[in-house]
Amino acid sequence: MGLQNFSFRILPRDKAMHKEVLQREKPEAGREKQIILVVDGDPVSQFYTCIFLQRLNYHVISVRTAEEALVILELTTPLIVITEVLLQQMSGVDLLKHVKQDPRTKHVPVLIYTAIRAEAQRDACQAAGCAGYLVHTSDHNLLYDAIQQATEPKPRHFIRLKTWLDVIVTAPGIGDQKALVSALSEHGMFVSTEQPLLKMTTATFTLYLPNAGANGIRLQGKVLYSHAALGSGKNPGMGVKFLQVQPDDDAMIKAFIEKELMSGIVADRQTVRT
Repeated sequence: MGLQNFSFRILPRDKAMHKEVLQREKPEAGREKQIILVVDGDPVSQFYTCIFLQRLNYHVISVRTAEEALVILELTTPLIVITEVLLQQMSGVDLLKHVKQDPRTKHVPVLIYTAIRAEAQRDACQAAGCAGYLVHTSDHNLLYDAIQQATEPKPRHFIRLKTWLDVIVTAPGIGDQKALVSALSEHGMFVSTEQPLLKMTTATFTLYLPNAGANGIRLQGKVLYSHAALGSGKNPGMGVKFLQVQPDDDAMIKAFIEKELMSGIVADRQTVRT
């Protein structure tokens, strides 16, 4: 599987071509704030970071040097810059300083995502104004949480996966109601339905995960917010927080989210080619 199968963009090294590529790849109206600029000279690390972010519905622009990143920042304003420390020529720390010293970009958060664990390096980045310093990790929630903390006034702490799963809602007065789950996290879900329950209603949900068998898993949940089909201007449905989840069911939810995030990605990083 090659990089050409995915929609994130690794910009060409010819800086004169950057503007043309950005114009051709410009995201749809209203999505500009979702651009993430990834700066990493390691093609394997860059590949995995970009695919993960793309699966979370971010529009990803990826370059290999700090110099290229500065050119991109002259052309567009990303939601956040995620950079490795070890780069060719200008380092990630120097890139961070450039971003924070430029009045046009000083408001853009810069997250250091690196293989370097040295405390001195962490201290230098924090002194320069980084939004966070995260060592490469297999726990995807840590990277997601760091991005959320740096970019959102009400950050989410767990990955919210867009999906499409069958669910049966059971509550007093409605019996069993079939619906669809369009977003799922470890601690809740959004249930798309034309007949959402009222806010603060507690109900039982039977969720049909592909790895849960024919009977699905039964969850207790509380409706945190609800959008009716008419007049709300939002997708009809309800946001649900899980109240009671059995350990085995919790493990299945986590496994499903992990599999969906990483499906189709080469298991052995050494086989990735640019």
